[in-house]
Parts: sequence; C-alpha cells; structure tokens
Amino acid sequence: MAASAAVIKRGAAGDLFFRIVDVTLDSSYPTGGYPLAAKDMGFGSNGQIFMVDPGTMSKTGGWLCAWDYTNSKLQVFDSSGAASAVSHEVAAATVLTGVVVRLLAFGQGQG
Repeated sequence: MAASAAVIKRGAAGDLFFRIVDVTLDSSYPTGGYPLAAKDMGFGSNGQIFMVDPGTMSKTGGWLCAWDYTNSKLQVFDSSGAASAVSHEVAAATVLTGVVVRLLAFGQGQG
C-alpha cells in the first residue's frame, strides 16, 4: 500500500494556486520517502509544485517531515536522538500506519 493524498482545501494567492492536502501514511515507508506528484495534490497532470510545507502530523512520536523538491517525495525523519544529534530519515519499511501529514502546497495547474 502507498500513502494516499486527499485535497482538503483549494484556493488562489495571486498567480499561484494553493492546496491543503492530508497525506495518510502506510505500513511500509519507502526508501527516500513517499512519492507525490502534482496531480496527487490537485494541480493536474501537467501541474507544477513550487513550494510544500509539511506543517503538522496527526501523531508525532518523535517524527518530523520534510519535502524533497528534487524527487517530489515526502520524507519522514526520526528526531528521537540525543539533543545535539542530526535527525535521520526513518528506515525503509517503518510502520507509519494511521499517521496523517497535512501539507500546504503552492503551484500552478488545475486538477
């Protein structure tokens, strides 16, 4: 099973469109993160994503999220280490079932 995306809100800000998207994670984190295309976030098949802010998670558990702009992937990091330790991406196949990440995405295109 892969992560599933649901568009919660659509809007416009100047010449950009925004989407608020809930991404529900699954039972097997893929190496490098969950791939999400512009169409998954409501920007259409030919849409472009310019900015993604992975703001909040439904269950934190010491995890942080980041957006990989180069590969269009939502990454999850483990922040439960020592105070001065760098957060590392969670291991492949980590179970994140039921965790929902709310994204704010800006881009162009309609879907």
